[in-house]
Amino acid sequence: MAGHGLGEKASETLLARKEALALAVTGALYAERPELLDRFGESGRQKCLQDMRYNIEHLAPAVALGEPAMFTRYVVWLRDLLEARGVPSGEVVRSLELLSRALDDDLHPDEASTVRKVIDAGLAAVAGAPE
Repeated sequence: MAGHGLGEKASETLLARKEALALAVTGALYAERPELLDRFGESGRQKCLQDMRYNIEHLAPAVALGEPAMFTRYVVWLRDLLEARGVPSGEVVRSLELLSRALDDDLHPDEASTVRKVIDAGLAAVAGAPE
């Protein structure tokens, strides 16, 4: 498969840049929704940051293997888990959108494009599903 090497490289970069990406996404979420800090405090922000790290840790192997379905299964599981805890699926969608946007600052354009295809598959799975 021609894109396999690129997927592996993109996956390595994702993991190497995991902390910066998680911080960027968490910062963007809290900038958009300052009420989150009021509602959940600093411990909530730290939990959000940890969740962003988990998202990247699940994204990386799917990118390396060129298997978007691996990430899609995780994202659907995450959506269902959060909905059971009263968190709307839109929260998952928004965090993935912001992660996709943050890639441009941390990854080479070819790598970002490779990763974005996997994120887009996850987005399609959670955004397209009935509530």
